[in-house]
Amino acid sequence: MYALVAVVLAVVAFRWAAQGHDGPTGGGGGGGGGTGTSTAGVVRRPVTTSMPVVHVAGEVRHPGVYRIGGDSRVIQAIRLAGGPTGRANLQGLNLAAPVADGQQILVPARVAAAAGGAASATGGAAGSGPISLSSATAADLEALDGVGPALAARIVEWRQAHGGFSSVDQVDDVPGIGPARLEALRPHLTP
Repeated sequence: MYALVAVVLAVVAFRWAAQGHDGPTGGGGGGGGGTGTSTAGVVRRPVTTSMPVVHVAGEVRHPGVYRIGGDSRVIQAIRLAGGPTGRANLQGLNLAAPVADGQQILVPARVAAAAGGAASATGGAAGSGPISLSSATAADLEALDGVGPALAARIVEWRQAHGGFSSVDQVDDVPGIGPARLEALRPHLTP
């Protein structure tokens, strides 16, 4: 009889220890996978956090889409993509800007001076293709029709404050750019 009581107490003690000392639960299995509850009636589950997904493109060794920590900066995303290539121009990027989910980080190439004249360092000269909102300087943006020094400065300030542009549509959030101006600028801009 004493042996039977000792075995029952051992089983109860084992279950109690397996449940993390939260106290015995009514009936059922041990402390596995949320099948039991603690004495407070709370089921414990692991905490999960979503990680931002960013697209790193341009002059990086391994362009692509990456998951990155929520408090990461542009420089960390570039390093995650293998770092900049030898042709990369990091001068126009805010490397300290926080990354945002869905953001594209475009690392531009350096452009050598053309034989007939100088070219823009970020490739943003008029007629040379779309200007990257992620890397354009205020001077690059001023080359666009309808963008003066004040508006160009506000675009750069917005980019720095919000960690960049993930789409051209976000330019509409910059004070002084309305729907009509956005549509006029859209063909000349990339995120």
